[in-house]
Amino acid sequence: MKGLTTVLLLVFAVLVQVAAINRLPLPWGMGPDLVVLAVVAVALGSTPVGGAVAGFSTGLALDVLPPADHEIGRYALVLCLGGYLVGRLRDSPRHSRLWPYLVAFGAAFGVGLGFALVGLVLGDPRVGVATFLFYVPLYAGMTVLVSPLLLAPVLKLRRYLSKNEFPDITDASWVSGGVRL
Repeated sequence: MKGLTTVLLLVFAVLVQVAAINRLPLPWGMGPDLVVLAVVAVALGSTPVGGAVAGFSTGLALDVLPPADHEIGRYALVLCLGGYLVGRLRDSPRHSRLWPYLVAFGAAFGVGLGFALVGLVLGDPRVGVATFLFYVPLYAGMTVLVSPLLLAPVLKLRRYLSKNEFPDITDASWVSGGVRL
């Protein structure tokens, strides 16, 4: 059940991003990135590989679906790396309630910076000093502003769905002879 909800979340985020958010006439020509938030939500409750797969698949979808105006693989690369790094952080009860939002800000800033750097290396004429000083921080800030609308319910739903699932074979009670370690 958790896998199905993960796939549905990622597909929903990509479709809303491509069909609605990217087409809105927002100031400065950009909007918040729901796909980054969906990848963060998946990666925080998953492994680094799960985060990387979520990032790569959604990034590749963003690369090929219209109105993509960049090289194929650019989003796939940066979202794959971002999902992997967020998966390394793993959500745990030790962290404060702000933890997912701080991670979301870091991921959005890193994905925006990575996307711009790859564009700079590939010779994208739209990437310049203003991109790094103005657009990347603005992109990360707008993404974090909408993050409570997506992260809070998704993280709560994923925790609810994984209550009865063993995230690791060593967590199963039969491994330790019926005694929880």
